[in-house]
Amino acid sequence: MFGFHPIELLIVGLFCLLGLIVLWRALLAMGGLFKSVGSGHVKLACPHCGQQTPHNSGRCEACGRELQ
Repeated sequence: MFGFHPIELLIVGLFCLLGLIVLWRALLAMGGLFKSVGSGHVKLACPHCGQQTPHNSGRCEACGRELQ
C-alpha cells in the first residue's frame, strides 16, 4: 500500500492545479492567435506606390495599377 503524507498530497495537488492553469492559459493564447487570421479587412501594400489598398479589388486604389 502507498503511504502518502497529507502534506505530499497537498503539494502534488497544487502542482497539478498549477499545470492545469498553465495549460488553460496556453490554449487561450493559441486561440487568440487564430482569431486574428479570420475574416477581416486585409490591406496590402502596393508594390508600385507603397500605399495600403484592400486585397479583394485586384487593383490599387491610389495609383490604379494591378496588384501582383
